[in-house]
Amino acid sequence: MDNQVEGRNSVLELLKSGKDINKIYITKGERQGSINKIIAIAKERKVVIVEKEKRQMEQMAKTQGYQGVIATIPPFAYCEVEDILQEAKNKKEEPFIMILDSIEDPHNFGAIIRTAETAGVHGIIIPKRRCAVVNETVSKVASRSSRIYENCKSN
Repeated sequence: MDNQVEGRNSVLELLKSGKDINKIYITKGERQGSINKIIAIAKERKVVIVEKEKRQMEQMAKTQGYQGVIATIPPFAYCEVEDILQEAKNKKEEPFIMILDSIEDPHNFGAIIRTAETAGVHGIIIPKRRCAVVNETVSKVASRSSRIYENCKSN
């Protein structure tokens, strides 16, 4: 099942990150403000754009603040500690790994990811239980981090 990123700024940052996007859904007739920029970048990246009626968009949205735009993305792919270490080696840097425990609030998790990216963290290790999973909320909060989909998470 695909995840969603909702809201103009979040979708715009996702497009700028260069990460995989399955489709972008836009409310039919919506052509004001940053929607035009989203459409232009999506066309440039050859991302499928689908226009839907407002009622359909409201049913599809998982938040109240979708702002007329929803991007669907592939499910988050977790990786192993070895992948994090390889990432650091590829960059010729000492590994910088963050280990989290009991971070259950997706807003906090997203903010931690955003901060970790700014600090140069190569990956985040989370437990199998008692931890938020990378979902739409985490993605939205962390969307200012262009590497959200690159940061490896291990069980």
